[in-house]
Amino acid sequence: MQYHAVKLLATAANETQWPEHAFPEVMFAGRSNAGKSSLINTLVNRKNLAYTGKTPGKTRLLNFFEVDEQLVFCDSPGYGYAVGGRDTAETFSALIDPYMRKRAQLKGMILVLDIRRTPNEDDLLMMEYARANHLAVLPVCMKADKLSRGAGIQAAAKIAKSLQVPPSACCIVSATAKTGLDEVWNRIEQIAAE
Repeated sequence: MQYHAVKLLATAANETQWPEHAFPEVMFAGRSNAGKSSLINTLVNRKNLAYTGKTPGKTRLLNFFEVDEQLVFCDSPGYGYAVGGRDTAETFSALIDPYMRKRAQLKGMILVLDIRRTPNEDDLLMMEYARANHLAVLPVCMKADKLSRGAGIQAAAKIAKSLQVPPSACCIVSATAKTGLDEVWNRIEQIAAE
């Protein structure tokens, strides 16, 4: 499925800046170098909609993107980037906590993971926090082009086990090869319809 009409609705440092609209929202969360921005850009067929760069942790606020006048993507800051330290962790929590607890339009979270890395404590905490807030969670294993198909399936199965979800719950994606995107879109549409 191709989506083209995408625009930035708002960049928010706190809830007073959240945009007003009637569309379902899906939040993207993940470690700073997991491929979150690449996933968003590839899903909407844009090169530079969400910031990507060699230095992880560039997204510092919540960025809301309207997609085809029917859905909103919320790009959240990457977490666990060591250079930020404790102050950054507290800022992240102050930004994300009210959004996940209070945002009525928020239907689910895409948990973006590097397929080559075992989920760490931050990933597991994010997963549990989403569940505690009754959000649907879609784990997306990025950078699949870095592994053979068989190794990718095995790695995704290990990630699923770590997250305590069935392997079928995870999508395997390569932004470079543009594989796995249809499955992600199908799941996003299911989440948005709930």
